[in-house]
Amino acid sequence: MTEDLTVAAGEVVITGNVGDDIRVAAGNLTFNGDAGSDLALFTGDTVIGREALIGGVLAFSAGQMEMLGNVTWDLTGSAGTMVMGGNVGGDAELQSGNLEVLPGARIEGDLRYTAPERIEVPAGVVGGEIYYNMMSDGNSEIGAFVVLWWIASFLALILIGLVLLAIWPDRMQRLARKTSDSPGRAFLTGLVVVIAAFVISVVLMLTIIGIPFGLIILVMTIILLYLARIITGLWLGRWMFTKMGRVQRPWVELLFGLFALLLVSAIPVIGWLVSLAATLIPVGNLAEETRRRF
Repeated sequence: MTEDLTVAAGEVVITGNVGDDIRVAAGNLTFNGDAGSDLALFTGDTVIGREALIGGVLAFSAGQMEMLGNVTWDLTGSAGTMVMGGNVGGDAELQSGNLEVLPGARIEGDLRYTAPERIEVPAGVVGGEIYYNMMSDGNSEIGAFVVLWWIASFLALILIGLVLLAIWPDRMQRLARKTSDSPGRAFLTGLVVVIAAFVISVVLMLTIIGIPFGLIILVMTIILLYLARIITGLWLGRWMFTKMGRVQRPWVELLFGLFALLLVSAIPVIGWLVSLAATLIPVGNLAEETRRRF
């Protein structure tokens, strides 16, 4: 498979080669394949086998994690229980209530870990520095809050997206199709629109008479930024199914597209860039469509 792979299931086993990114949400995952780029996981129990090769970053959130494979770049994530026995070409940033680093493992860069207490790291495992951060009850609460927030965001986007598809099916699908038309121009247009909206709202709120108008513009802008991700999710879902040679109902495309979008947005470093583009491109397209109408 030469393109991205996004899968959600109770149990997933991957042994083949995928040319680009892999995103998995599953109860149980066994990975012994080859990911050409990043591997993003939201799982219960995970085993990354010794034959596994990840060409980019491995980012994960798991109940139990056994990492025995090979990661070309960085390893980052959290797990209730984790065994680290593989090879990492960059840095490793880990959070776990029960972390074990096996002899024979190798981290070329730094190891940063958060745990209830310091662990014994075998000699020769870490090529850089080792940094320890004590896990507190606050860390656990924050981790649980992040997971709950992720699930709540996904469900809210799905619910609102389904309502919008039911009310404006043609317009939603038309805006989704435009996502891949001149994305660079749409991104810049969206950026200008958002900045202008925030500046105007702030200026209006500096005057007593303008406060309600400024608040209205601010609230409408925030709502628009939120809804823009639904349009991108619909486009992404359609693109994924098109690559697989399959045609699905719009609501199915929306479901899988939003899931993939939220999963990619959780990847360190590139996640915020993806999220920014997913938000501003639809805003730019909507602004262009509105300008042409008037």
